[in-house]
Amino acid sequence: MQAREKTIEFLKWMVEQYSPSHHEHAFSRALAERLEQRGWRAHTDEVGNTIASMGDGDTCITLLGHIDTVPGEVPVRIEDGRLFGRGTVDAKGAIGAFIEAVELLDASERAGKKFLLLGCVEEEVAITRGAFHVRERYRPDFVINGEPSGAHALTIGYKGLVRAELEYRASRRHTASRDYRAAAEHLVESWNALRTHCDEWNRERPLFEQNLPSLTSFQTGSTDTEEWARASVNVRTGPSTDGERLLSLLGSVPGVSVKALSNKGAVSTDGNDELSRAFKKAIRERGAKPTLRLKTGTSDWNTVAAAWQVPTLAYGPGDSSLDHTPHEHVGLDEYEEGVAVLSRVLALLPTRP
Repeated sequence: MQAREKTIEFLKWMVEQYSPSHHEHAFSRALAERLEQRGWRAHTDEVGNTIASMGDGDTCITLLGHIDTVPGEVPVRIEDGRLFGRGTVDAKGAIGAFIEAVELLDASERAGKKFLLLGCVEEEVAITRGAFHVRERYRPDFVINGEPSGAHALTIGYKGLVRAELEYRASRRHTASRDYRAAAEHLVESWNALRTHCDEWNRERPLFEQNLPSLTSFQTGSTDTEEWARASVNVRTGPSTDGERLLSLLGSVPGVSVKALSNKGAVSTDGNDELSRAFKKAIRERGAKPTLRLKTGTSDWNTVAAAWQVPTLAYGPGDSSLDHTPHEHVGLDEYEEGVAVLSRVLALLPTRP
């Protein structure tokens, strides 16, 4: 492994390129150009993902990250050994660590391996178009999903997500009619059916197994001829949940239409595969105890899991509680530790026969 001068300048450059979801393409092109200068083969694909590779081995180690951020700029600055800026944690920090970790490897550690960096667009929105695009085009042997876990922790699972829009429309009637029910009442009935089902399901189940519903928006209105109600619903689901069952439950009230926006299953690993063992070994070599985490959010791992049934986990420097906040930052020491752990993991991973 090669020596490294501690610096956060490359990550600082990435964070300075503002790239909220749907507006990532300028940054994607600039990143591909930077990677070419650093010795990678890099380009942007049809949907704007940054695609880069180093090495020509038969064992493909995929470094899956996202280059978009949530909206809202955080002034980029270095204070007290910390880099502030949107994306320092979620998740340009992980992408920077991926790149610098690969570049630290010597020729013997890269032998037989191909390192494939996928910087995906639109992870922070419902459709995750970038991950959908790459999952049909590549066939990795190992996948590290770049999301903040902390330098000495691994994320070994994410909950799933069912997201839907509900609507009820009916001809306008006088509210004094004997059998009148407002449009809103029909959606409330759908929501109550879902809430009751989830409450029963969650009883005596641990958090990662539970279904966690939320009613994220509700609107009503009327025209001269009809009245309507619309609502948006999210359910964070456990690994044994049938998402289609939840969607059908929402649509069980007559007249309520359901439009599914997302139905991603939960993902997890038992933490004992080749990739997990390599991370545990690398962290222990740093004199630390590895921590295994299950998260209640989702990531691009949820999108690619069914197509890429290979050892996968999520890792990246930074504190995930800072995601999307106005004081998002990562410490220089934390970032450097993440680079060191990743580089050792990439060296430890075996080549496939």
